Amino acid sequence: MAVDVDSGVKPISVGQEIEGFEITRVVELPHMRATACQGVHKNTGARVLHIHNADTENLFSITFPTLPRDDTGAPHILEHAVLAGSRKYRVKDPFFQLTRMSMATFINAMTGPDLTYYPVSSNVRQDLFNLAEVYCDAVFHPNLTRGTFDREGHHFEFATPEDPSSDLLIKGIVYNEMKGVYSDPENLLFEAAQRRLLPDSVYGRDSGGDPERIPDLTWQQLRDFHGTFYHPSNALIFLYGDIPTADYFAFLRTRLDEFNKKQVDTAIARQKRWTAPREYAGKYPADQQTPMENATYISMHYLVGDLTNIRETLEMATLSLILFGHQGAPLRKAIIDSKLGQDLVHSGFDPGTLETRFHVGIKGSEADRKDAFVQLVRKTLSDIAEKGVDPELVEAALQQMAYSYQEIQSGYPLWLLNKSVDFWCYGVDPLTLLQAEKLIADLRQRYQADRGMFGQLIREKILDNPHCLTVVFSPDRELAARKQAAFLEAMQQKKAGLSPEEVQEIVRNTAELKAYEDQTDSPEAVAALPQLRVKDLPATPRHIPTETLTLPAGVPVLWNDVFANGVNYLHLDFDLAGLDEDLLIYLPLFGDCIRKMGAGGRNYADTAQRVARYTGGVSAHAYAAGHATDPKRTRLGIRFVTKALDATLTEALATMHDFIFSMDPTDTVRLQDVLTQSRAAYRTNIASHGYGLSVNASGGHISHRARLAQKLGGLPQTRFIDQLAVTFESRRDEVVQSIARIGKFLLSRARLTVSFTGSPKLRESVLFTLNQWAGEMGGQPLPVTAQTSGGALKPQRLGLAAPMDVAYCALTMPAPHASDPSAPLLTLAANYLSRGYLLEEIRFKGTAYGGGGSYSSLDGAWKMHSYRDPWVNRTLDVYANMLNYVRGEQWSQMDIDHTIIATAKDSERPIRPEAATGDALWYYLTGETRAFREQRHAALLAATPKAVQAKAIEVLENNASASGVCVVSNREKLEEANRQRPETPLEIQDVFETPAAGA
Repeated sequence: MAVDVDSGVKPISVGQEIEGFEITRVVELPHMRATACQGVHKNTGARVLHIHNADTENLFSITFPTLPRDDTGAPHILEHAVLAGSRKYRVKDPFFQLTRMSMATFINAMTGPDLTYYPVSSNVRQDLFNLAEVYCDAVFHPNLTRGTFDREGHHFEFATPEDPSSDLLIKGIVYNEMKGVYSDPENLLFEAAQRRLLPDSVYGRDSGGDPERIPDLTWQQLRDFHGTFYHPSNALIFLYGDIPTADYFAFLRTRLDEFNKKQVDTAIARQKRWTAPREYAGKYPADQQTPMENATYISMHYLVGDLTNIRETLEMATLSLILFGHQGAPLRKAIIDSKLGQDLVHSGFDPGTLETRFHVGIKGSEADRKDAFVQLVRKTLSDIAEKGVDPELVEAALQQMAYSYQEIQSGYPLWLLNKSVDFWCYGVDPLTLLQAEKLIADLRQRYQADRGMFGQLIREKILDNPHCLTVVFSPDRELAARKQAAFLEAMQQKKAGLSPEEVQEIVRNTAELKAYEDQTDSPEAVAALPQLRVKDLPATPRHIPTETLTLPAGVPVLWNDVFANGVNYLHLDFDLAGLDEDLLIYLPLFGDCIRKMGAGGRNYADTAQRVARYTGGVSAHAYAAGHATDPKRTRLGIRFVTKALDATLTEALATMHDFIFSMDPTDTVRLQDVLTQSRAAYRTNIASHGYGLSVNASGGHISHRARLAQKLGGLPQTRFIDQLAVTFESRRDEVVQSIARIGKFLLSRARLTVSFTGSPKLRESVLFTLNQWAGEMGGQPLPVTAQTSGGALKPQRLGLAAPMDVAYCALTMPAPHASDPSAPLLTLAANYLSRGYLLEEIRFKGTAYGGGGSYSSLDGAWKMHSYRDPWVNRTLDVYANMLNYVRGEQWSQMDIDHTIIATAKDSERPIRPEAATGDALWYYLTGETRAFREQRHAALLAATPKAVQAKAIEVLENNASASGVCVVSNREKLEEANRQRPETPLEIQDVFETPAAGA
């Protein structure tokens, strides 16, 4: 039967041929208000799936199964390299050019264990086709030059490039990215376990690349890898949105017809199953501040099944939620209550590859607790299997799964892509999870018929499963030094073994790469890229359709008219003006307590199960925000957030009520667990947390708001939690009283503002409930004098030492506030320099994984940063030289037009219900009115190169001397930076001040 896939277009039916594609399937998806159309390109066999609906955010993606042959990172390096110039687009970096001139709502590429994805999305039809055009040429016809391979992957270079007597180095963007990844002990643990659990499988190799093996990859091997896997016959093309299917096929035909069908072998051999469990003991690098006590990871890893078995996969996903899905879940609770470790790590069902796994792990433990941990896990699971699973736990798990198919999330098209392609690539129906409500209903029926099914699953997949690896991963303070010494020795041997010709080749290649990077794309080459024009942009930004109501009790409520598909979102924001100074540092811990403590007379386990059963989660987070029209005004607030399905909203509101009015911090055993978990997270995630820490610390001198932000999420907060967890026994009463004081302080309806997005039929009951809550609160007015921004402090040059192989370098200086008429010009200047000068100097020339800058108008701050950076002083020099660069450039109208387009896209993002709930509230509280946003948008569209450049020069000239600097890296790198520049030293401190246990 024909189905009208494309409104206003001739209906499409199975068997029909359109533009060289045969339609193989048409399926209605009524819960998504969509129709799915599958087709095959007859000439090549390329497979296409289009989820067609009325959504204006269209997505185009090409995915290739890419099976790594070793640990050299070929799939990852190729993902970078194909986007660096192609047959038709002869600019150096089309990908980054597109980020400067497109309205893309998403533009990136990602490497998975066995897949490489190339997705782009946009709200503008022509922009979407422009992006797709460049991506098609990139993946099918990349240049893959030697220079691209050297820059993106790796190359050898002398420390002084023209001096062969200097040290031999390895540089490369992916090389430095993966050094950052391999600085995180949790990533190291997962990699070690993955390799040893599936040693004979493709999943026993690192598709991202092991830094020690990346230098083994050759340029020719990379090109051969492309020739093997990047062919239309191996392509899965996923489309989403309101562009007609036939239009997509017409576009694709001209890109695919030049190819013929090719056989591509992407079969994945299954891992041979073990007959007995195995163990592995490994080490991770630590520094002198890393505690030696309670710093070991212990984990158990099971190979449990096959993703193509949909029924089993869904059962294991449900079992994972039953065991770990909330703070009171039985296996999670048993592990935390045992005190064998500080928190869980890598725990739950992992369906991310063809062969699925199940993990149970703890961090903050000791190696000699391994047997006790294994026994605890097995006994707990055995007891659950024997006694049966509480039906309430099962229902809570099924409720949580419902959100996964019902929510219209931010990045919704990308979410659908992942849910489809991750099955499609293994020969499973790509619509499987897009129709998950049927699978969940079937699972519920099977459970009701057999209440012992999850117990049987525990026995079969875990307790009686011999394919189990137990890992003990312990800190080693000498490991980093040994690895560095071995690396230096290897480099010396490599250098000593170089022939004179090889030495000259390195010098020549380095010079050629530098010359290549110094080249500027010609205006003609840039103009050849398909692109929008400023006149194509909407004259006004998108506005969330919001109605502002006032409850009888006087509380403002924002009612957002956005389709939410039966999911309801509630944000309650409390103004904390007048909060006692000593309580500020406790606000993040208060937010943790909302997620992890008991409330309403229930203990934490019962409360957690109630949250899981009736909500999609409850959270609270504190923040400090500026105001759009008043530079002296700072809002300190805390926001409570929850979501619920229509059927559970009444109970969800009752649950939220108990958190607001009667969260209980007096269970000090549980409270200590919450602190211990927070401390463990700060300690173990420092390598990935370094970016935020550096940016936050570099700007702490600018304003009162910046100093509040540091207390809430920067170095002061990091150290406070670290010390409080250690001294909790002596400060227990202080902690409990502080949290209780914050809870009591909130309860004034004058502090409350609410934002709601959800089902219109529930409007009256929600407003009635909110008014009841307001009536229960006191009526104390806010302080007459609101907290103000205060003056700037002396900037610091700070070096924060932590165990990692890379650096995060940040600089922040004062800048005009959002109320200044020049603010839109500064936004453009920061975006232009971030995507141009900073990207070129830090990423492309410096081979850091990332680098850029931003202008925060509400903060009055100009910021620059680097990410997974091999350098310190070189990057700081890049920041210092920005003013000279701006003075010496002649910015063109084309440059600024591209930047206007890239900047204006933030105002054109699709309106999704959850994000709209928070954004509407943010605009309301910070004074970003409809008129204010339209005025800024108009100023962006009217900007000239001369005005933008002049404003950038003015800010850099006037404020460079007030710049704060923070670098997060290892102590050796920080000290070496100071030896190189003794005239501008960093004040080096350890991130954590608490003495390391056992030091």
